[in-house]
Amino acid sequence: MAVFPVPRTLASRLLARTTRSFTRPSPVNPLLRVVCNSSANKSGDGRRGDWSDLTLFYKDARTYATATKKPAGKPKAHVGRAAAGKKKATPKKKATKKPKKKAVKKPKAKKAPSKTALAQQARKALSDLRAAALLEEPKQLPSTAFSVILVEEAKKSKAFAGSATAASEKYRNLSSEEREQYNHQANQNKQQNTIAYKNWVQSYTPLQIKQANNARHQLTKKAKAAGKKTKYPTIQDDRAVKAPRNAYTFFFTDRHLSGDMSGMSVGESGKLLGREWKNLSAAEKKPYNDKADADRARYVEECRSVYGVDPVIRKRAPEAS
Repeated sequence: MAVFPVPRTLASRLLARTTRSFTRPSPVNPLLRVVCNSSANKSGDGRRGDWSDLTLFYKDARTYATATKKPAGKPKAHVGRAAAGKKKATPKKKATKKPKKKAVKKPKAKKAPSKTALAQQARKALSDLRAAALLEEPKQLPSTAFSVILVEEAKKSKAFAGSATAASEKYRNLSSEEREQYNHQANQNKQQNTIAYKNWVQSYTPLQIKQANNARHQLTKKAKAAGKKTKYPTIQDDRAVKAPRNAYTFFFTDRHLSGDMSGMSVGESGKLLGREWKNLSAAEKKPYNDKADADRARYVEECRSVYGVDPVIRKRAPEAS
């Protein structure tokens, strides 16, 4: 006995022609099972034709059920000519993005220094300026007859007003011998002062003395701006390089040496010579300009040899035609 699944249409035909039991068709499954004998019917009745339908169906059904789908292969490459009219699509250019500008960081605003910090900076600058000015000069001995007497009276009395009064009284009543003696003492003190001062100056380099004089000049200006009358005298140094003279200075000196300015005050002669200089031609100024150029070259060489540095010199302005 064999069991075969059959479709609904064929099952209805078989049910009508056979007395054997079949599985009832299900509304869900369209294929039904048919139970039949596998041995052939030897009788020559008309039922053989009835089973032929089932046999034919199962041939097809078996072929259908056992057939397996082959996996779809890769499509064959086209060998023939390419279709005319089709053009390769040109690739679209990608839009170039503009580089973003880097954000520039704004510098942080510096805090204004406080009043205390400014005062400390000012004190330090003034201290440095005073240190560069070399204010500790050697003590000077009294260099006049009266100053010698004043020092003597100050040693006797602690009160300066009383000693000054006594010194003035004594100085007026000096005899000729006493006056000569005090003058001689004052001259000796003056010589000693000169030697001590020169030794003190030469204990520093010419460049240090030059820088000290610059610092003293600034201190004098600061004192004047503050309403003070304090002055810081220039240190006298024989080694100092003389500043270069300009063309007008040579002209001014020559005109005064000629004697044409005799009897005139400094102001009157200065105004007159200023007008004369402006009215000179370029050819008339040339000798004085040549002297100024030679003196400038002299100054540069001396600064290099004495101070060991190159000086800063302003270039001479061209003469107006």
